[in-house]
Amino acid sequence: MCPNIARSNLILIPKKESPQQVSDYRPISVCNVIYKIISRLLSKRLQPFIPILVSPSQAAFTPSRQIGDNVRVFREVIHTFSLSSFRKHCFCLKADLSKAFDKLNWRYIFRVLNLYGLPDNYVDWVKACVTSSRFSIVLNGKNDGFIQPTRGVKQGCSLSPYLFIIALDVLSRLLDYMVYKREIKGVTLARGAPTLTSLLYADDLLIFGEASHTEVLRIMALLNTFCKVSGQEIGASKSRIWFSKCTPPELQQFAKDVFTASRATNEDLYLGTPIIANRPGDFGPLLDQIDGRLQSWKRQFLSQAGKIILIKSVIEPLLLYTMSTTSLPASIITTIERKVRSFFWDKGNDARMPLVAWKTITKPKNQGGLGLKDLTAFNQSLHMKALWQIASKNSAIWVSLVQAKYLSRANIWNTQRTTRCTSLWRAILSVRVMLQNNVRWQIGNGEVCRAMGEPWHDMWTHFQPHNVNARRLTIANLVDKDYGKWNTSRLIANFGFHTALYLAITFPDTPVRNAHPDRLIFTTTSNGQFTLKSAYHLLIKAQHQMQQLPQNFKSLYKAIWHSKGILPRVRLFLWKITNSALPLDHLFATRLGKQPQGCSLCGEVKEDVVHSIFKCHLARQVWLSSSLGIRTDALPDSAADIMVLLSTLLDEKQFKSFAAIAWNLWKQRCRSVYDGKTFHTVSVIHAAGGMIDTLSKAEMLHSGQLPARHQPFTDSVPVLDFYCHIDGSWVAQGDGGSGWAYVLFNKDGSLIEYGCGTGNAFLPIHSEIQALKAAFMAVKARGINSCSFLMDCEQLQKVMTGITTVDSIDWQCFHDILDLKCLFVGQGYSCNFIRRAMNSLADGIAKHARMKGITVVGFTFPLFASL
Repeated sequence: MCPNIARSNLILIPKKESPQQVSDYRPISVCNVIYKIISRLLSKRLQPFIPILVSPSQAAFTPSRQIGDNVRVFREVIHTFSLSSFRKHCFCLKADLSKAFDKLNWRYIFRVLNLYGLPDNYVDWVKACVTSSRFSIVLNGKNDGFIQPTRGVKQGCSLSPYLFIIALDVLSRLLDYMVYKREIKGVTLARGAPTLTSLLYADDLLIFGEASHTEVLRIMALLNTFCKVSGQEIGASKSRIWFSKCTPPELQQFAKDVFTASRATNEDLYLGTPIIANRPGDFGPLLDQIDGRLQSWKRQFLSQAGKIILIKSVIEPLLLYTMSTTSLPASIITTIERKVRSFFWDKGNDARMPLVAWKTITKPKNQGGLGLKDLTAFNQSLHMKALWQIASKNSAIWVSLVQAKYLSRANIWNTQRTTRCTSLWRAILSVRVMLQNNVRWQIGNGEVCRAMGEPWHDMWTHFQPHNVNARRLTIANLVDKDYGKWNTSRLIANFGFHTALYLAITFPDTPVRNAHPDRLIFTTTSNGQFTLKSAYHLLIKAQHQMQQLPQNFKSLYKAIWHSKGILPRVRLFLWKITNSALPLDHLFATRLGKQPQGCSLCGEVKEDVVHSIFKCHLARQVWLSSSLGIRTDALPDSAADIMVLLSTLLDEKQFKSFAAIAWNLWKQRCRSVYDGKTFHTVSVIHAAGGMIDTLSKAEMLHSGQLPARHQPFTDSVPVLDFYCHIDGSWVAQGDGGSGWAYVLFNKDGSLIEYGCGTGNAFLPIHSEIQALKAAFMAVKARGINSCSFLMDCEQLQKVMTGITTVDSIDWQCFHDILDLKCLFVGQGYSCNFIRRAMNSLADGIAKHARMKGITVVGFTFPLFASL
């Protein structure tokens, strides 16, 4: 590779506030664009294979693995070590790999890549990227000479993290191999738990083992060999070691001497989190970190709209990591909310009075809030996510660990809380009822879901076993595979006659439908997948006991937050008007128990939001002179009612004008009150017009840069010997139900047949599936082996063609779409997407069938004028 391509600038980033030594800096490589493109291509090629290549004990840079999983495992280990009932002599070593990225041996990593089976040409590209590196150190803004490295990988290169975790994976696999060969024992916390030998997150290394002379020496010998070959070095000053409670002092001292590690204390951190996180005092570093961020922003005099963005993008993600592994004490949550609240309302270092309750601000935007997180509900939603992983039988190490430790004799839904468990486990169990009411197993092959103790039907909590083995039986164990029916004798023997009778009536053909694995469904999302957002909104709704907002308020909040061409600060201003939260004399006098002084401009009546923005004589002049021509004296006396009325009467363009006028009216009013400038009606209207013009031009410029959405035409669809238009028509059941239609033509455009009918579809996509199934049966009945099915439902077309997975479709249609895909297997049929305008014929017939209740199949002569 050309040396100029691989040349990088080396920037030294301080690790702490006052660095004194070279080790206090972290060298980051700033690579040029061409090198970044090459390394990005190589890393993208390697990324899909990382979960296969790298041991499950490595959680960094691997899809579906998370840093929080390592923290959970580590805390369970430390908790078990502290129990007197854990009689084993074990240790946990936190080995500090000093300058790990910079010391990696090149020959070692290239050899490992070859041994892992990567192609030679790929390894040659990697070798070219690594060995051709040249560094120029940037000091005081100037480049100073060049360094030709002989080892190490760049920090700042997208390929380096993958190379490093593959290099370190060798150590993890060697430890596992020693357990397999019975040379060491590792650590097993409970019967059935996975044997722990190592836990890694990038260069953060934990090693577990038995605290015996033999095992300690063997592990140390392996570490020395690995360091010699790979170029790594273990720093004794930062290495820490933990022991189980029953480990004798002489064994503890021996292990500390061999590993040259210090005994860990409660002040030590693991992956940036406290080891013990039960007391408020354990979260001091977190509060300091939040304080540091907030104080640095306060000096920048941000607007409140900017503060909302920063809180959402920085503070909430900062809490996400800690909350995912810890249940924050109520006092800590209160302290954080107080800090964030004061940051939001204060201006600089000047304290300001909060004008809206924080409980209102933390509501979702469509419920009248600003969408900031309620930290208690946010913390609980993260615990619910952990509970979901356990309930859905996730393969993560920590899930296997807690299942063996806490669920050996029960499942997650009926286990009892014990006194000897971690605070995280107690927090997970605290949200169990909420999740239990919103999940359900969708049965596929019946081999995962157990017949008892799992939510797969409405009466699952009433099942009582008649013997011990009944608890372990899956649904597949109760089905006769030869006949596809319930095994009645086995049902009665394990659950009794009444349970067998209930299942036979409820599921006459058994719930086992296909070879697809069982999956746990989160019923509050359309595709059945658990999301943190849906869990949070579920908890918020329950916590605030939210009532359904009237439709007019929904329209108002939609107009405020989703109308185009309105600046964020103006949206916030409109929200403040709705909540009567502008800093005016009447509001302050009411809060402080003083006598209102009247309007600062006209001296009349009380100076509240309605008067200042709408009914002051100066404001009336502005609104009447504007393009909207609003007579504000006829408006209601409530600010919320005024906003609801205007959002109903004005279209999107007019509402944008209203927002601009209201904002500039308020700015002109503030200049008159605080700066002594004269209030000019014309100035307000001109400023509003200028704002609208500027935003319109920016919007046009932005839309001009975006590519137009591709609209396929009939000529672009591969038409086979026949083509069939299909469509579904659906409205809510109370308004008319659903209908479907298909129209079959030959490639010359001659009508072959059509069909239509009504159905009981519960979703729009379901009516489309019914239409496609009816069309398939009609085509198959005619013996047609080559046909294109044309549809305007892009979601169905992508699932049928395999562009997206079946899991992406609504979970209630899961089995229907699987059955449909099975029908298409091995057939000469294709599914193609067309725009709706080209599918108007099938669309009109489907609507007619739905409204008139018509069902016809196989007709070859036209009943409709359009045919």
